[in-house]
Amino acid sequence: MKILKFFLVASFMISTVIMVGCESDKTVTFDKLPKVSKNFISTHFKDITVNRVVKDKEGVSYNWDVYLSNGWELEFDKNGEWDHIDCKTSAVPSSILTLLPSGIVSYCKTNYPNTSIVEIDKERYGYQIELANDITLEFDKQGKFLRIDD
Repeated sequence: MKILKFFLVASFMISTVIMVGCESDKTVTFDKLPKVSKNFISTHFKDITVNRVVKDKEGVSYNWDVYLSNGWELEFDKNGEWDHIDCKTSAVPSSILTLLPSGIVSYCKTNYPNTSIVEIDKERYGYQIELANDITLEFDKQGKFLRIDD
């Protein structure tokens, strides 16, 4: 009897883990995005069509992945705040750069004057910036340069 009970409980737990794992990505409509995300997109990417929105479940939390028609990708946290912007080989819109601590933009302009910022990733410690020449720079939350990430 104890063995049967054990197998029933174990089967239930495994089934639950599998069902939760299957919910990782769900394509949703643009209107399902949080208002702050929709406002961000309409402000900074108003002339670019949104191709797809994915609600990406990660464990007990989730984020929003937005794919634009020009190949760019945006990521928002569960509250709708931007977290990652990847413009591939194109420069990040200048309106986005104004949202960064000023030290980041001035450091890039001074030290890499002929190279544009193509990707921005918010991290716990601050920001990770990728330049068009494939150099990745790390900055703290105040915009102070920390290091080149190899």
